[in-house]
Amino acid sequence: MDAANLAEKKELKAKQAFVLATLISTIAGTFITGINLYDRLVEQRRQRKRDKGQNKRIKELEARLNTAEEERTKLKEEQGKQGQRKRAKGGGSASDSDADDDHDRDDDGARHLRRSLQHGGPSIQREYDRFYNTMGQKFARGDLVAQTQLQSQIIVLQSTVIKLLEEALLTGQPPDLSRLYNTSEFAREGSIRALQDQYQRFLQSAPIPRRGPRPGAPIRRTSSTPSLRGDAASEAGWDHPPVRKALPPAAAANLYHDGMRSGTNRKGPLFCPYAVDLQHSPSPTLVHVTCPACGTLLENPPAGRDEREGCQSSWRIEKEVVIRDRDRDWERRGRSSSRGSRYGDKDEKVDTKSFILTPRFVAKCHRPDSGYACYLCLCHRDRDTLCKTEETLVSHVAGKHSIAEYKQDRDIKEMARTLPYR
Repeated sequence: MDAANLAEKKELKAKQAFVLATLISTIAGTFITGINLYDRLVEQRRQRKRDKGQNKRIKELEARLNTAEEERTKLKEEQGKQGQRKRAKGGGSASDSDADDDHDRDDDGARHLRRSLQHGGPSIQREYDRFYNTMGQKFARGDLVAQTQLQSQIIVLQSTVIKLLEEALLTGQPPDLSRLYNTSEFAREGSIRALQDQYQRFLQSAPIPRRGPRPGAPIRRTSSTPSLRGDAASEAGWDHPPVRKALPPAAAANLYHDGMRSGTNRKGPLFCPYAVDLQHSPSPTLVHVTCPACGTLLENPPAGRDEREGCQSSWRIEKEVVIRDRDRDWERRGRSSSRGSRYGDKDEKVDTKSFILTPRFVAKCHRPDSGYACYLCLCHRDRDTLCKTEETLVSHVAGKHSIAEYKQDRDIKEMARTLPYR
């Protein structure tokens, strides 16, 4: 009896040692279930479309047979008199054409949904693995806050995504693609945010020494004295650009997608008139504490310094990029990474690029009265993203947009490290 109790206690202790890992595995499995249900729904829709086409062809054949029978009867009645044959011309009805158009309009939303379900689980797992490799079993066990947050994301996924897809399979009615997509994105971003928050809490309670170079997080506190790669920065010559600390936690509920731009039901303009002016003209500088158009509180640069020289409220974000280079002096230039592999005669290196989101970028994203709309989504996406807070906007830009898109915006500055990354 004692041996059985001891075995049960050991098993319970082993499970408790990996509570967070189990929750992450459950979330990833829920995303996979969502993909499977979605694929079944798509196959069901294709089958119904095939059945509908077959029924349509059967009706056309029946109409032709009826017409031929009528012509034969008419020929017999006329007894040799030549009559005109009426040939039926089949065609789809207007309602069928409208239904096909509706399916075409839904295709974009369906692709976005499947991509979100497909990448949700792996992206959460990668974030967990990154933190686990640094902190080990302590991170796998997790704290009560992170466990509660991840459990809530599982409930959201199962009660919304899985439930709606199952109902669509049973009823045959098309699901609300926009609601499914938003829920999937919220669950993914909320889970990643829960892992990042727990990592920060563990660092504050017991800092862990770094074990050699490792890839950086998407957003990290500034630890060196970089300089901006821009004309204004090089001319100014200031040594310590005031960069805001790492992005604070932002609830997933603060961000939502406004649907396809062509069919949006948004009330009012997307941007404030002053924000539109900043978007289309390089000359206006951010010199107002409040927006002159809508009265929204805006950040301003320090007194006596032009906004282009940097501001006290800039945001720093970081992106990893894989670089293949033939140069054998790569490591001597101080830009080598702990991860790298050889492909033929090329070396693959993982580098980290840093960018500054200036206050001018945030200002040109603000909406009338309150909130923000992502300017990069307006330029590079087919749907708009609305954010309730500045922190949520920065988190969205860091996680959803690429380096190529950063470089096309004059208000996002690339930073050059003056010291090798450690």
